[in-house]
Amino acid sequence: MIYRDNLFLNARFQEAVQAAHDQDWQTFEKYSFYDAKMMEDLLYKCEHLMPLEIKCRYALQHYYSHGDHSPIIRKYVRRAKIIRPDNWRDALPESVRDIEMFTVYRGGIGSIERAPLSISWSLSYDVAEWFAHRSELFYRCPCHVYQGTIHADKVIAYLPERSEFEIIQHRNVKDVQEITPLRGYSPPFNAFKSSKNGFTMKRKATAISMNGIDRRTADFCAVLDDKSYYHRFTAIKFAKPS
Repeated sequence: MIYRDNLFLNARFQEAVQAAHDQDWQTFEKYSFYDAKMMEDLLYKCEHLMPLEIKCRYALQHYYSHGDHSPIIRKYVRRAKIIRPDNWRDALPESVRDIEMFTVYRGGIGSIERAPLSISWSLSYDVAEWFAHRSELFYRCPCHVYQGTIHADKVIAYLPERSEFEIIQHRNVKDVQEITPLRGYSPPFNAFKSSKNGFTMKRKATAISMNGIDRRTADFCAVLDDKSYYHRFTAIKFAKPS
């Protein structure tokens, strides 16, 4: 059977499967990172061949690039604390690097009852409010911003690469409450948002795909990859629990 009835994809898929049998994870990742669907299918196909550390790293990479819409991706993201480096705090903003209890935020359209189940939170209120408004535009539903706390020892991973100040967790954000009314963006964030490299809040068509990535996600990632965002945004003082 030809994978997805596509000879090119089938060749990449079979080469990745062979690499898994050979325990050649560099080659496996080279061929499997073609798109979200292939990454998910390969994890199902090769799960029994992969060491736990590799599965966790692979799942985090998928989550970072494509989200957590797959049960098997969520399964190994939740276990990824085993690959958290000892010096993971070095990547944190300096103002919160040494504290043990973080204040975290999440924006979207989900209910407060489901918020603690969400994997992704941010150290930044601004990022959470931006996600809330983004979700409101895409899904035409009321948006919410939630605040909670999480102990540093319960953090699965910290992902600074897209400058979202992203905390990955599993059912360990506590004391969740809704922030209402919304506070509005901080001056540094507004300065970035209004710059030529700032966020685009226009509603996009939802069915467009670009290299297997939803176009809305691709546009968003392109914005956050701009290095000027990080340097502007780290000027914000992060909240510490009282």
